[in-house]
Amino acid sequence: MALHILVRGQNDATKSLASVGFTKTNYGVNTNTTLSANTPRGVLGGSVAGISAGNDYTAVPCTFVTTPVGLFVNDAAGAAFENSPSVASGKVTVIKGNPSVEVDVYETRNAADSADLTYVVGERLYSSVGGFLTNEVSADGTVIAVVTKIPTVASPTIGLDMWL
Repeated sequence: MALHILVRGQNDATKSLASVGFTKTNYGVNTNTTLSANTPRGVLGGSVAGISAGNDYTAVPCTFVTTPVGLFVNDAAGAAFENSPSVASGKVTVIKGNPSVEVDVYETRNAADSADLTYVVGERLYSSVGGFLTNEVSADGTVIAVVTKIPTVASPTIGLDMWL
């Protein structure tokens, strides 16, 4: 899974990753077309990072009730052929500070009725309960980004300008 940086913001590498960040499953009842049972465990690059309540400088996968602080830059587990700095150090990098990025992990189905989601340039993005970008308003209403490129079959990434 990937986050492609178009315009750099701030990369924050001061955060520790809570243990749930290494074990999180990335599929469920509403499996996205880009996520499957073969998707690695742990947070994915391009998924929404939240801040852990009560734990200093600790990032967690975002949920409807977790305050978002940016997007994870890399997968926590890394690929089998890569160095695994998050696993080795317990640290994770979060991008914030109004960058422009493209991500290939986002919600493709409505949480309530499993209908396909469509995205429109200019609409706001929030964190889903699974920690992925969605156009369904989250419980806390924190806007993470605005859509700048819609995903297509030829180019399945969603482009966004972050507000965090």
